[in-house]
Amino acid sequence: MKKYLTLLLLAVVSAAAGAGCSSDDRTVQITSLKLNEKDLELTVGQSFQLVAATRPADAGVTLKWSSSDQTVATVDQTGLVTLRAFGTAVITARYRSYSARCTVATLQEPPLDPSAALAAPLSDELIYSKNVLLYAPRRIMQGFDLTESGSIYYSQVGSDGATLNICRAAGPGLNAQTDYMILKYFGHGTQIVAEEASDGKTYIWLNSNASVDKSGEYGDNWSVSRVEFVPGATSDAGYAGETFFLNKDGQYDQQVSIDFGARRLLIGSRRSGVRYFWIFDLDEALALPLKKMTATVTVGSAGSEPVTREIEARDLNDCRVLGGFSVPAGSDKENDVYSYSHQGHEVAGNYVYFYEGNAVETGADSFESKAYVTVFNYSGKIVVPRTEVAAVADKAGLAAAGLTTTGYAEGESLKVRDGKLYLGVACRDGSSGNRRANILVYDCVQGE
Repeated sequence: MKKYLTLLLLAVVSAAAGAGCSSDDRTVQITSLKLNEKDLELTVGQSFQLVAATRPADAGVTLKWSSSDQTVATVDQTGLVTLRAFGTAVITARYRSYSARCTVATLQEPPLDPSAALAAPLSDELIYSKNVLLYAPRRIMQGFDLTESGSIYYSQVGSDGATLNICRAAGPGLNAQTDYMILKYFGHGTQIVAEEASDGKTYIWLNSNASVDKSGEYGDNWSVSRVEFVPGATSDAGYAGETFFLNKDGQYDQQVSIDFGARRLLIGSRRSGVRYFWIFDLDEALALPLKKMTATVTVGSAGSEPVTREIEARDLNDCRVLGGFSVPAGSDKENDVYSYSHQGHEVAGNYVYFYEGNAVETGADSFESKAYVTVFNYSGKIVVPRTEVAAVADKAGLAAAGLTTTGYAEGESLKVRDGKLYLGVACRDGSSGNRRANILVYDCVQGE
């Protein structure tokens, strides 16, 4: 009887132990584990199927897949890898003490390199648009954009400091004093984007929800708005159309750039002397749900009581970030990036173009103008070194071209289109109080 009970008890224990066991949990011995790829280069959004090979080949083991950085690349438990953002991640397949790895990185074409062209002195070949007067002729341009239809859109701060004029010219070298709209309390207009949309309308992307400073002008804005361009229209709300917020760690002065071909949205911001750049998928940003957000701004005069606006807007903090980096202010003007004033930035494919120059409009009769361009990738690595724009410093060339006899040539915004770099330059001749908008164009070469 005692022997019978012992056998029965062992049977019950064995059955209970077997009830929680699956074939995947069996101890299977393997001697090697390899992946079909050790290095992958993918475009953002692209997927690739990794396949593991074991020895023995028919071991049938269950692998555990992981990513070193899921914000860059994800992997499911079949080994399907998807690149989510710019950068590098390591994908690991593991079984017990065995592992195999594959490094996944962003596939990108070399950047467009304008450095050789930027070294050339000013010539007629470099002048794309010349001596354009805007709606307020004694105020300089702050931003511009080129459209496929041939129109050029400009932004300038109005004579009262509170308004931002958006002006349209029919083409290069043509004045922009007839078609304009006036936006009040929006901001400085350093960067604008003109979007000729599929609905037949043109939309202007620009900064919004700005505060007044001691000079009476508006800046330090908290958002970006997409506003339909309607000649003759005015707005004094400080924002209009679709509005987007990106308030990371108290960063302000939001400035926009868009590459519509690559579907990239770049928001530049700053805080405590540091410039920040955040890159998003444009379609993902446009698909964000509307939610109630607030912007607290100062309107009227510096020291006035702040005003809080409640706005239905899209929150870019909820959007996947494809890349981001910061640029601290430099101190050595001959060598340091961002040692002059920020004058614009542009996203083009997988790269960010940074434009800086001295703000030299002081009423003097002679100026020493400076401007530089630097190209970064999405992680902040410099891929085209800081290069001086020789034409801006070419006093004799500026005078011979009829742009200015004083040497005043202030960089104002930049664009990259079809292998060319376009640089905005504001000028004033000593004999006139009018400020004129100019655009220089440079052929770029594909870097290595």
